Amino acid sequence: MSETRSHPLAQIIEEIPFQLGRSFIHQVDSDQWKELGLQKKDQLLLEFRPLKDQDLALILHHGQGVLTRYRHSPTPRFLPPSPAPAIDHSDAVLQGVVVCLIRIMG
Repeated sequence: MSETRSHPLAQIIEEIPFQLGRSFIHQVDSDQWKELGLQKKDQLLLEFRPLKDQDLALILHHGQGVLTRYRHSPTPRFLPPSPAPAIDHSDAVLQGVVVCLIRIMG
């Protein structure tokens, strides 16, 4: 079984081929990303598009979905919440760039 197939979004990703402008919703299921301003049960609108410096991006890294901040300079890398180390862009699969946060109050 490949790493992509074990990802919680695998079925959605398989149904949405890489194409600029395509988008989908990702449900935040833990509090691990609170330092990025996200809470459990928030939803993120993600789209497939080229990365820009400082983008918030969902990546697949060793079979785990990780929300990161993309930094282009001095070398392209993804910065997950601390204390995790930076991830080289060649060691991750981009799942989508965060377009907006959807928070349902209640």
